[in-house]
Amino acid sequence: MSSGAKIVSHIIPEVTPGITPTTGTWNTLRLTGNALTPTVNTVVSDEITASRVSQGSVATSVDIAGDLAAEFSYGSFDELLEAAFYGVWTANVLTVGDVRHTFSIAKGYTDVGVYSLFKGAHVSTFALDIPADGKITATFNMACLDYADSDAPLVAAPADPTTTPFLSQNNVGTILVDGASLEGSACVSAMTINLDNSLQAQRCIGSDKLGPGAQIATEAAITGSITLAWSARAWEIWKNTFTRVPVAIQFPITDSLGNKYIFDFPAVEVDGELPSGGKRDLVEVSLNYTVAKISPTITRVPFAAVTSVSVAPTTASIAVAATRQLTASALPVEAAQNVTWSSATPGVATVSSSGLVTGVSAGSAVITATSVSDPTKTATSTITVTA
Repeated sequence: MSSGAKIVSHIIPEVTPGITPTTGTWNTLRLTGNALTPTVNTVVSDEITASRVSQGSVATSVDIAGDLAAEFSYGSFDELLEAAFYGVWTANVLTVGDVRHTFSIAKGYTDVGVYSLFKGAHVSTFALDIPADGKITATFNMACLDYADSDAPLVAAPADPTTTPFLSQNNVGTILVDGASLEGSACVSAMTINLDNSLQAQRCIGSDKLGPGAQIATEAAITGSITLAWSARAWEIWKNTFTRVPVAIQFPITDSLGNKYIFDFPAVEVDGELPSGGKRDLVEVSLNYTVAKISPTITRVPFAAVTSVSVAPTTASIAVAATRQLTASALPVEAAQNVTWSSATPGVATVSSSGLVTGVSAGSAVITATSVSDPTKTATSTITVTA
């Protein structure tokens, strides 16, 4: 008897497609399902004999494929995203390219001691689903070159899985269309992203592999959908169906630790029908989009802890009713720069949320900037107010 809770999956990048490395580190995949399987294709005999009984079948080929399904989380699937885009993370930016990445994936039914190995695993398609209410899910459909199995474990000393939190629709930040926020003008209730590498299996006679001789990527077809509350702004976007003028879509997904992915689609064409609904329905429009000519990008922004905060100037003198702008910065430079401002003696000087100090009465006031991401990191400026 076997339990789904005991199906463990590991992955390692290959140097040569279809050849499992003998050295290197296997990573543990965080999955909700691993549907990889070999499927034997057969044809039945057409022989006519003295009996009407079927003469059986013969195996013609083996398809080795399946979905890896997961709850999306930061840093957990970066190598699979790289393979899906046929690209390379360069300065934390990923775009569609022509670099093939393949993997060996081990699938272990650990409670019954059965282990499967999928070699030459290519990412055929990738889908990201952002629902109206729920977890953000990712699905990588894999197409493989070869298969083997064993009754002994195939992976020794794998790396522990990542621990970053999984994501929901609440982690999606401001959605921009042509650089303008949709907040308050066209509420977005759901989104999807689909990338299809249009893989073609090339069968090779005489190969000792169970699967095809090669998986060849052709067109990178990138599509998706976005569901909007019907409004004047949504209508303006929908009208691009007729003009075929592309629109730009950009949005961030940030986890509770501060790690972020920024999805940027510089040019997509939209299609959709006018919405309808009953008198008790919310009217929404579902737009399908297709990437046109310009590759989308994913930018990853790892959280950087604030080590210190500084304020400039550290001292200043102003008259009553006069103002002085203070600026705050955090180190390292890639850390969040947001701060809150406060005055120790607002009867002497007040400070706005942007750091603008206003003199109230003669005296001295200490103005404090506090890091939003780490309130233990602060800096001060002493303001002298003259009559």
